Amino acid sequence: MRNVFNFDKCSLRIKAKPFIRTGVLASTLFLMTACSDPASEGVLTIDVNRSDFKVDIPAAGELEASNSTTVNVPMGLRGPQSLAWIMDNFSTVKAGDVVARMDGTRESFRLEMEELDYDRLGLDSQIQSQKDRTIDKTLTTDTKLTAQEQELAERFFSEDERVYTKIDIIDQMRNQDYLEAKMDFYGWGLSQHGSQAEAEQELIKLKQQGHKAKINRFSSNLKQMEIVAPHDGLFVAQPGWNGALPVPGDMMWSGMAIGLLPDTSKMQAKLYVLESEALGLAIGKPVTLYLDAYPELALSGTLTQLDALAKAKEQDSPVNYFEITVSLDKTMVEIMQPGRQINAMVHALDLEDVITVPNQALFQKSGEYWVYLKTSAGFKKQSVTLGNRSLNRTVITAGLKQGDTIALTTPPKRNRV
Repeated sequence: MRNVFNFDKCSLRIKAKPFIRTGVLASTLFLMTACSDPASEGVLTIDVNRSDFKVDIPAAGELEASNSTTVNVPMGLRGPQSLAWIMDNFSTVKAGDVVARMDGTRESFRLEMEELDYDRLGLDSQIQSQKDRTIDKTLTTDTKLTAQEQELAERFFSEDERVYTKIDIIDQMRNQDYLEAKMDFYGWGLSQHGSQAEAEQELIKLKQQGHKAKINRFSSNLKQMEIVAPHDGLFVAQPGWNGALPVPGDMMWSGMAIGLLPDTSKMQAKLYVLESEALGLAIGKPVTLYLDAYPELALSGTLTQLDALAKAKEQDSPVNYFEITVSLDKTMVEIMQPGRQINAMVHALDLEDVITVPNQALFQKSGEYWVYLKTSAGFKKQSVTLGNRSLNRTVITAGLKQGDTIALTTPPKRNRV
């Protein structure tokens, strides 16, 4: 941009060629006067002229497919898994090809430990069964022997004092009571031991069920460690929440997207616009795009999607952007690949033969806008109706006409009428 300055005794004229600033293309002729005229003494002014008014908003981003198949970590994979390998970005794949593989070392170790614990419980069950049979056999044998002793004691019991002394008779009676109590104990032992043995076996089975569930889970995980392509296509790695592409060592969870298989026959552009430059963005606006690899090739498209809120592209970044989607009028498959960088201009406004004024010449209060219009008696407050706006100029739809002169700053009170 080059400005041509012309000076004379009572005026300062600035003739500016077309220029671009913050996405705004304007072609204007400024006439600022600071003459000895008492009505405008010390006040910068500008002549109002009709001209074309264009606003282009810069954007940058990359190409992506309009339709893509997401490649996800299998839904049945339980727990976080470590990524061991992933296919190179933009690799051509066939249906069934492995595109990523998880590290199964930890799952294999856990499976072996659970199988060992399961087998150990099986051995415990066998040992317990043998122990229970031994105890049951012992109790049964002791019961039979005690029954025989009891039978003999009853058969040879006598209260004849001619044969036995009183002490012997008492001992025999005590022996019978003892044998009867012993039989009761063995009978109780047999009944209780059966219930206890059954309870112990049930407890072992419950523990085995817990280990079996873990064995099934780890076995299922090991069968899902490989992620395969659902169909033929071009594998494009999908950035994570922090914007970084997945690499070996990253933790993966069930259902997480790791890549896309785009349909490259129809492409679109995902672009970002600075929040401070987004004035005038709207769905349906035409867009001109340029691939970084082919800067001389102009592509056309239409803005089809616009985020409602601006957000940072990178974590902890203070700069916010609006994400927009541009549908391309034509897809050139041979040069348009997903991920290729692209710059664009969104044509927010393209008005012909309108009156515009610098934003600094506008004043407002309580929703009312005005300018200071120069008259022969001084500057007067002139209400205006605003049209479209850019970052530095505004269209005036009513209140001014071609040839009017307005102040760029607030005139002193002595120069106002």
